[in-house]
Amino acid sequence: MKSSKTSFTVAVALPFVASLGLAFACATPNANAAQLPGQLRDFTPEVSASVWEEDEDQVGSVCLNGHELISFHCPKDSQEAQIKAEELASKIQDLLDDKKFAIDELIPTRSGNQAVIQVQGSPVLSFEVPAQSEETLEKGCRSQALRVSWKFVNEIRTALGAPTLPAEFLRLSERAGGDSARIQKLVSCFSGTASWYGPHFHGRLTSDGHRFDQEKMTAAHRSLPFGTKLLVMNRKTGATCVVEVNDRGPFVGDRVIDLSRGAARQLNMLSDGVAPVACLVIGSTN
Repeated sequence: MKSSKTSFTVAVALPFVASLGLAFACATPNANAAQLPGQLRDFTPEVSASVWEEDEDQVGSVCLNGHELISFHCPKDSQEAQIKAEELASKIQDLLDDKKFAIDELIPTRSGNQAVIQVQGSPVLSFEVPAQSEETLEKGCRSQALRVSWKFVNEIRTALGAPTLPAEFLRLSERAGGDSARIQKLVSCFSGTASWYGPHFHGRLTSDGHRFDQEKMTAAHRSLPFGTKLLVMNRKTGATCVVEVNDRGPFVGDRVIDLSRGAARQLNMLSDGVAPVACLVIGSTN
């Protein structure tokens, strides 16, 4: 196979911002405790775009610190791959050069087959994602767009020394609908062990002053505000449910959430008593 390659590099200098907070708590609770605001390394991320010919195609690639973010395959006579790579590299550079840029505010979303990155609910970067193999159905394109956006955000977070968003974030975002309007409401994600409580506490007052109904979709959390809505996924089975925080707990070991009997039933964890879960904050009733 005959190929030729030319490349160009756009260097991006981003000053260290000591005050950046980490709004996404996306590891286990113990790991989160070790990640303190301001503990980001002083990096100078480098955006690069390359183009080369491969058989009858022109291939354009965009990388961040040597890690490929995306590649475009187009007919070599069209120069389209080079144009797309150059334009996207420029957009990423503009994003990183933005003086208001805060790593903890980046949220991966999508709109149709467009990968979108948002900051405080507003899109700051969007681009069309190339179709993958023969899977060009609308649903498949949307899923791929969200995955590419998630990859972009994680590469940027890695380049700046911040914790990455786990795979649970992507899976739960897809289950939440995967669209911009709903994902922009996400505040944080966390994972760990969930338990459930029921008959012994049924009818008693919860920490928010209401009567506990073991069949309602509620949960106890140690610190989240009352009224917080959580999308919870059983990581073993993939079963999901939405619960509202109305109580405090659990106060046993390293458990991260205590679910009502009704919620535990939907997550298929009644018999086991505990289950590994991933949770997304998706809104509030307040």
